[in-house]
Amino acid sequence: NDFKIRCSAIGKIMGNGKVKGELSQTCKSYLEEWYANDNEDFGSKYTRKGNEVENDLIDFMAEVLGFGMAEKNKEGRSDEFIQGECDVVMPNCVIDVKAPWNRKTLFEKVIEPIDKDYEWQLQGYMHLYVKDEAILFYGLMNTPETEYSEEVIYEDMPVDERWVAYHIKRDQERINSIIERVKLCREYLVKYDLEV
Repeated sequence: NDFKIRCSAIGKIMGNGKVKGELSQTCKSYLEEWYANDNEDFGSKYTRKGNEVENDLIDFMAEVLGFGMAEKNKEGRSDEFIQGECDVVMPNCVIDVKAPWNRKTLFEKVIEPIDKDYEWQLQGYMHLYVKDEAILFYGLMNTPETEYSEEVIYEDMPVDERWVAYHIKRDQERINSIIERVKLCREYLVKYDLEV
């Protein structure tokens, strides 16, 4: 099978190796797992919360950003090099929503620069959905009681303290670099296939 990178994993292949033009060790490890079909995604309490609150989070995002309505995107996209499915597609942008675990993890997003892996992910989505802009939205939602013995409530906090969003513009140079890196990954996998 020809290797394609999932948008959510682009960050894993884009780091530079110690020698110019070489793949990083993180990238090689990722490719070897991909080859062995061994990159199972073990769910954590964080991903479970994200999945459970996703629809409410999309509604919350649409409300605070003034979109009125937004629906969960169910149409994945793929081209020769990249594949993925963003959370929301609006007329002029794609949106990915993240549910921080608690106030502390949301506050860390406010004071830190944007997560580089998510930045790569959104460049991939802008490429696939042919948009010039993207939004990375973190919204603090109630933690379902399935994760604790009782529900943890955040909706009584002031709305403005419950979210942070990053606006990202399409960067064609970065998108081109993803495509070039996928080609290098394919070359690596051909050699790796001969060795194993």
